[in-house]
Amino acid sequence: MINRLILKNFKCFSDIELEFSGVNVLTGLNGMGKSTVMQSILLIAQSQKSIMSEQILLLKGKYVNLGTGQDVLYEKAEKDEISILVQIDQYKESFKVGYQSEMDVLPLEELNFDKNKIFFEEKMDALFYLSAYRIEPQFLYQIENEKDLEKRYFGKSGEYAIQYLKLHGGDEVENRRIIIGNKTTIFDQVKAWLDMVSPGVSPVININVSSRTAELQYEYIEDREKTNSYKSVNVGFGITYVLPVIVQLIAARPGDIILLENPEAHIHPRGQRMLGELMAAVGAGGVQIIMETHSDHILNGIRVAVKKGKVSPEETKVFYFYKDIEDEYRHKVMCPMLDRNGRFNEWPVGFFDEWDNALLELL
Repeated sequence: MINRLILKNFKCFSDIELEFSGVNVLTGLNGMGKSTVMQSILLIAQSQKSIMSEQILLLKGKYVNLGTGQDVLYEKAEKDEISILVQIDQYKESFKVGYQSEMDVLPLEELNFDKNKIFFEEKMDALFYLSAYRIEPQFLYQIENEKDLEKRYFGKSGEYAIQYLKLHGGDEVENRRIIIGNKTTIFDQVKAWLDMVSPGVSPVININVSSRTAELQYEYIEDREKTNSYKSVNVGFGITYVLPVIVQLIAARPGDIILLENPEAHIHPRGQRMLGELMAAVGAGGVQIIMETHSDHILNGIRVAVKKGKVSPEETKVFYFYKDIEDEYRHKVMCPMLDRNGRFNEWPVGFFDEWDNALLELL
């Protein structure tokens, strides 16, 4: 698990320190630094091999494209120097980055490991990322090499999650905290949780090995009867958009680290709330989740899970990013804390308060 992250002179942050838990919610107005936190972790993950072999960071890689050095250096930095410290399972990995304004590869001036490099590589290999730009309904999807798919890397858009569900849907779920009902395979649990998000829907997947394509359809359960199968292009957009998120969460194993961007996109509020409860259950089973979201429904799903005792308050963390007007508009973070009733100890201005603001205007 990533326990701590310290960023200095990285993008919008002059100096910030974050201490993570199992289920982590990054929120705040647009442009406050949520994506920067995610990008710093993804930058280290996509550079892991080059860190070891050449001692360089890749600003452009399989997860993110951050431009060149001038794009990632804090605008008001007193020194042309960036540093990132990541603490994983109590072991610190720190990187001091040399600055080259026009390069998308930055040299490491200092590299320190508390533990060996193999430990670092293993942890980075257990990191999975789904971006805000996920697969959408289409007639056919490309498929991945089956051996590579066993590593559960579904692509940052989740494009290979469909194939994985077809090939590994019969595997047992390793994280027992998420089980609904008495069926314990990955496919059955994906179906169960998808039903919580959009009642009655069930995926139907066909693989054509010769053309290297997968076809996604959906059928519905109406009372005890099944409907015909419908192509994904003829079914609601949000169902396909959320499917890779659910597959990634269900297939996760204790020790995994999952980074999610806007998992609520295109999902009805009820479905968002259930996603929050799923994430809480996944986190309680030993999988770390770091998500960027604007959804109070997802947050409320996590809060409800805390009150139900499905996850402890200590296993959750909420980060509210903002600009401090009184400190030269520096980007900072506050961490409202949950109690065992799912209530926060403070409610900062701008923190999921727009519903109340609108209601006041309507009175």
